[in-house]
Amino acid sequence: MKPPPRPLSVAEAAEILRASDAYVRRLLITQRLFGIKVGPVWGIYRDDLDSFQRMRRLPGRPPKTAKQAGNEKATRARINVERSSAKTDASRLKPRRK
Repeated sequence: MKPPPRPLSVAEAAEILRASDAYVRRLLITQRLFGIKVGPVWGIYRDDLDSFQRMRRLPGRPPKTAKQAGNEKATRARINVERSSAKTDASRLKPRRK
């Protein structure tokens, strides 16, 4: 029978995630990453770390999808119609006189 896998330390998990030890501890405390605590030491199983990585959002702004671009065009058209009906579109183009 195969022994159970050895849990990873916080430092090992941080190296795999390319993050700091403090960030991994914060994930464990807030229960965004599952781990076991034996005394003052945390242990993270590789399966739990892999599932966290699959669910983790990539850093930075997510790329726009084609659906969002279509909605953006429709929204821009609606805003332009509302501005022209309220007669505020011309005032935005002319500089104010003092």
